[in-house]
Amino acid sequence: MFLYFVGGANASETEYLAGTVFKDCERCPEMVVLPAGEFIMGSSGVEAGHQPDESPQHKVTFEHPFAISRFYVTAAEWDAYAQETNIKLKDGDTRPGRECLAGKPRYPQGPRQPAVCVDYNDTKGYIDWLARKTGQPYRMISEAEREYAARAGSTGPFPYPVDETTFNISRHANTIGSADGFEFTSPVDSFPPNAFGVYDTHGNVWEWVADCLNQDYQGAPTDGSAWMQGDCIRHIIRGNDWISIPVFSRSANRNSRPSEARGDWIGFRVAKPLSTTQYAEKKE
Repeated sequence: MFLYFVGGANASETEYLAGTVFKDCERCPEMVVLPAGEFIMGSSGVEAGHQPDESPQHKVTFEHPFAISRFYVTAAEWDAYAQETNIKLKDGDTRPGRECLAGKPRYPQGPRQPAVCVDYNDTKGYIDWLARKTGQPYRMISEAEREYAARAGSTGPFPYPVDETTFNISRHANTIGSADGFEFTSPVDSFPPNAFGVYDTHGNVWEWVADCLNQDYQGAPTDGSAWMQGDCIRHIIRGNDWISIPVFSRSANRNSRPSEARGDWIGFRVAKPLSTTQYAEKKE
C-alpha cells in the first residue's frame, strides 16, 4: 500500500499497517511502517564477529508501530533541502580522493545514491526542516529502532542466509570489493528490501543514529527510545559502508564517531512516530 499525504496530513490508525509506504510531501523521503513488537537487541558471545559492545543482549519492546525512511535520505532529497534553505555544508575528510567538498563526495553521485558527507548536526538540521515543512514529528532514528529495522524479525547476524566463515553478502549488500557490482556507493534500491520493506540496512553507507556512545548495553533503554546519556561527544553509527569488510554489516554491529565527523561513507535515515503517546527523543 502506498499513501501520499499532501500538506502533511496525518494517517489514520487504520493506515498504520506494517509495510505501508507513504510520503508527506513530493520531495520528502518515502517512509515505511514498522510493526509494534519486541526483539532481542545485541548479539551473543557465540555469534561470529561478536564484539563486547553488543552485550548484554536485552529485550526491547515497541508498543506502537512507527515509520522510518525505507531508503537512506538520498542526494536528491538532500539537495531539495539545501536549495530551499540555502544551507552550505563544510568540507570534511582530508584523505586524497576521499575529501568531502561542500557536502559532496569525490566519486560520481547520482540522485538516488545516499546523501553523504553530513555530520550529526547536519542530519538534525535536515530533520528539523522536514518536521517544519510537513508539520509532522520527524526525528532521528534511535539505535534500537535501527537494529529492529535491520533484523526484520531475524535473530542471526543477517536477515538472510550467510556463510559465517566468509560473510559473503555481495548478492545482498554493497561492501568492500567489486563482487557486488559497485565501486562506490550504490543507488538506494540496488538490492532487495528485507521482510520489513527496508532497504540497505547492511553496507553501502553507515548511518547516524540519535544515541550517545555507551560502551555496552548496561542500563540501555528497553522501550526503543534513543539513549541520550553517556559520551555525547560521540554518537552511534550503524550499518557499515561500501569500503569495509562484511562482518561489520551484521545486524548487531555498532560503531561511533565524533558528532562533527564527515565522510563519503556516512549518511542517515529519518524516523516518525505514529502515535501521539509514543515516546519522544529523550533529552536527559
